Amino acid sequence: MDVSEIIKNRRATPPRFLSKKEIPKKVIEQLLENANWAPTHKNTEPWRFIVYSGDVKQKLAMEIYSFLIDKIDSGEPINFQKVEKFKSDFQRIPVAIAIVLERDPADRVPEWEEIAAVSMAVQNMWLTATEMGFGAFWATPRFLPFLNEILKLKSGQKILGFFYVGNIAMEYPSPGRGDVKEKIEWKD
Repeated sequence: MDVSEIIKNRRATPPRFLSKKEIPKKVIEQLLENANWAPTHKNTEPWRFIVYSGDVKQKLAMEIYSFLIDKIDSGEPINFQKVEKFKSDFQRIPVAIAIVLERDPADRVPEWEEIAAVSMAVQNMWLTATEMGFGAFWATPRFLPFLNEILKLKSGQKILGFFYVGNIAMEYPSPGRGDVKEKIEWKD
């Protein structure tokens, strides 16, 4: 596949369309290696990744679930159904990669630029997964800010989501895109 085909074939494959079959570690290492080559202003390389699989991933799913239920019980406005879905998805998929932003300690660039760099790193992983025939999904539930604590992130770090990777159990159709010409304004 050429790069245009890979881009057009990339899908946000929901976890229910991914099989539970394990992913070889070398595949995850390749995704992360390609993520590491994302553009980054001032070379801050603000992306950090925590890879969860196997029993550790299952244990974390339950820890997050219990933690969020306690938050709900203490009055935090967290949607219980979203917590249930997160737990189910997290337990189902073979690999979950925490996507973490680590701000430049010298604060040389605005936060939005570092979030953009992390997003490009995720896109590199996603395109690599697509080219390799794997499905992927970037989960970004609204309760993410609560998870910085449970994931024991350092000062200057924050969770931006979880990248799920798995074998495709069922094809997920493309939602397509609108005509690009409707999104362009030429100034000649």
